[in-house]
Amino acid sequence: MEEHFTAHFSQLLFLKLRGRVRSAQLMEDMKQETFLRVLQQIRSRGGIDHPERLGGFVNSVCNNVILEFFRSEGRHPQLPETGAEPADHTVDLEGALVDNERKRMVRSILAELPGKDRAILRMVFLEEMDKDEVCATMGVTRGYLRVLLHRARERLKAVLAKRDSGAQMRAGGGF
Repeated sequence: MEEHFTAHFSQLLFLKLRGRVRSAQLMEDMKQETFLRVLQQIRSRGGIDHPERLGGFVNSVCNNVILEFFRSEGRHPQLPETGAEPADHTVDLEGALVDNERKRMVRSILAELPGKDRAILRMVFLEEMDKDEVCATMGVTRGYLRVLLHRARERLKAVLAKRDSGAQMRAGGGF
């Protein structure tokens, strides 16, 4: 019975799939999946309600198989076997290198500052401590912390300016 069933519907499914699927192997897989589902339904307890509509049932099952394939193909597009690997945009190696370079540069610049300036800048800007905590740690009032921060920033700007002028001198040949 199964041989007669598959022989009868094979040509019809081939004609249906030929216009919608690009490879012979995929057409064969879809045809086998259609036969599997139809035969499972026939053998199940309920069977098919209207055996006279078997052709329509096979056609509907095949449509469902095609739609499921295209749906999964859209979610997980196949990459060409000879194509290049797609770029991984989840990891920004260049950004991480730049961040590490900046951190190294900030540590180097802070090392040139006096200890009190370095401590205040680190607590306020790097550790983002609450200013009341910084005041308690440093033993100063909020108003005086503002003055200390201003002075520390000015010294930081001076160190940066000195480095920039040194870099320009080296690049320009030392005029």
